[in-house]
Amino acid sequence: MKMSPPALAAGTTSLLSPPTAAVSAHPFPPTNHKPHSARIRLSSAAAATSSSRWVNPRAPPPRRGAGRSGANQRLHHLVHLGDLDAALLLVESMRDPERPAAVPCTLLIKKLCAAGRLDDAERVLGASERAGTADAVTRNTLVAGYCRAGGRLADAERMLASLALSGSADVVTYNTLVAGYCREGRLNDARRLVADMPFAPNSYTNSTLLKGLCSNKEWDDAEELLSEMIRSGCPPNDLTFGMIIHSLCQNGLADRAMGVLDQMSKCRCTRGVIVYNEIISCLAELGRVEEALHLFDQMPCKPDIFSYNTVMKGLCRDGRWEDAGTLIAGMVRKDCPPDEVTFNTVISYLCHRGLVDCAMEVVEQMPKYGCKPDNFTYSALVNALSERGCVDDALELLRTIPWKPNTVCYRSVLKGLCRADRWDDVGKLVAEMIRNQLNLDEVTFGLIIDCLCQKGLVDYGAEVLREMTKFGCSPDIIIYNSLINGFSENGSVDDALELFKNMSCKRNVVTYNYMLKGLCRAEQWEDAGKLVAEMVKDECLPNEVTFSTLISYLCQKGFVECAIEVFEKMPKYNCMPNVIIYSTLINGLSDQECVDDALKLLNDMPCKPDTICYSAALKGLCRAERWEDAGELILEMIRKNCLPDEYAHWFIVPEWAG
Repeated sequence: MKMSPPALAAGTTSLLSPPTAAVSAHPFPPTNHKPHSARIRLSSAAAATSSSRWVNPRAPPPRRGAGRSGANQRLHHLVHLGDLDAALLLVESMRDPERPAAVPCTLLIKKLCAAGRLDDAERVLGASERAGTADAVTRNTLVAGYCRAGGRLADAERMLASLALSGSADVVTYNTLVAGYCREGRLNDARRLVADMPFAPNSYTNSTLLKGLCSNKEWDDAEELLSEMIRSGCPPNDLTFGMIIHSLCQNGLADRAMGVLDQMSKCRCTRGVIVYNEIISCLAELGRVEEALHLFDQMPCKPDIFSYNTVMKGLCRDGRWEDAGTLIAGMVRKDCPPDEVTFNTVISYLCHRGLVDCAMEVVEQMPKYGCKPDNFTYSALVNALSERGCVDDALELLRTIPWKPNTVCYRSVLKGLCRADRWDDVGKLVAEMIRNQLNLDEVTFGLIIDCLCQKGLVDYGAEVLREMTKFGCSPDIIIYNSLINGFSENGSVDDALELFKNMSCKRNVVTYNYMLKGLCRAEQWEDAGKLVAEMVKDECLPNEVTFSTLISYLCQKGFVECAIEVFEKMPKYNCMPNVIIYSTLINGLSDQECVDDALKLLNDMPCKPDTICYSAALKGLCRAERWEDAGELILEMIRKNCLPDEYAHWFIVPEWAG
């Protein structure tokens, strides 16, 4: 039946067209508009939501204690603002019927733990427990806070014991403490807790323990746990397998990683491209390029650009340039064209091998593949030219870079200029860097200072040190070490000492060893002894280089007995004499005509003597005209596959001929 619209009263207009006289000039309600009817309609709509087709009838109910009261809303607001003190006061002041709800209390506990206020977090949990609103999430949040805070695992253990006693601990509580133990390397405690759990460990429990074992490099136990997980029907997921393979590959254990890869397929886990890339990269780093290529060819998934670049790196490390070119052609065929990383890998390895002309040819090919040289490309080329001594070519290339070169490019040219003693050009290039508003950092100044010191121009190096501060740079330990070594080599021990005493950073063992060398060269033995004592006081224990320096200079100056005393003190500092120290002492004893002592020291060596040790003892025997003993020593050298060197022949043959 056709329905007609209702009749309109006289003077009214259509429902679709308002009367023209009533049309407002703006869309806003009139000043006297009262939105009561709108409010009524909205409340009616809200009341009807329960039967609305847009509401999911199977949605879970709100979490108990979500907090709808006014006090809990204020608590939510304070926590959101980060006003933790006010929120804490409010929680402790809330009484029936407005009890502190679980959700805002949990959020407050989490924020207090993040701020390191764990005792206050426990006060919040106590208030929530007394109000009867605390739930598992609230309690576990505090346990996690104690586990993440350094040195508070005892509190986490206390909480777990209390929750277990009351029956409130769940598998998440135990897993949280297991993760805390693993994070701090307490794997035995983690194993014990897993064994004592009143629940069956879930996949998260075992995955957490696996991660701890891998972090602690306990590979056998990790593989045993992995096998147990598979046997128990609770195998790891893709992420856990990936974590294990990543840890193994990071430690160069490619064979173990491939074994885990095989287990992935047995557990019907997806062996994705990331997992394969990890193992291929590891094999390439280990120089096992053929195996990396074989695994690459056997991939069940499509290789990505990282896969190709990883294989490319392995080929270039082996110098297999023809295979690298074939790989690039294969990338284009398989719709995975090379990118800048691909070309930069080839270019950097060519430059490293000194094949700069080949690297230039590769650069010219880049545009054909939609790639452009970047800062890394030019830095590699400029550095290679500087290393070859082609400083003018490096400068010319620097000038042709189509954008402002970075500090690394300039630094490479500076290194070449310094090695070529072109100090005027060094100054000009530094001035150019300043004009181009490039940062003159500690590395740049350190490079110049080190080159000056190596060339014996240590006074100029000290002048550059003073200029550094004008550019907002402070000398680091490397710069101080270069200068102290330069002064020591130059015989300016007083200047070295003055710089040593006025260092603005903490000294390391290299600093002390350079200073010791200067004192020994100047025969300031008493000061040298005081310096070694100062090393110990400064918690910078002497090492083999320290003792080698002392023993070498004492023997050179004829103080072999003092050198033996120093030698005997080495074990006190957990230092073992190396072959250099033994050869120095044997040579010193031979020079002092203590040949029997030299031979005894040679025979008592815990390490294998080298040709220098034998030659030093031979020298003493020949000077003492003990030709029979010298002949036996040479036979011993031959038996031990340690043939006499040219020096030994030069010394022995004239004596025997005479």
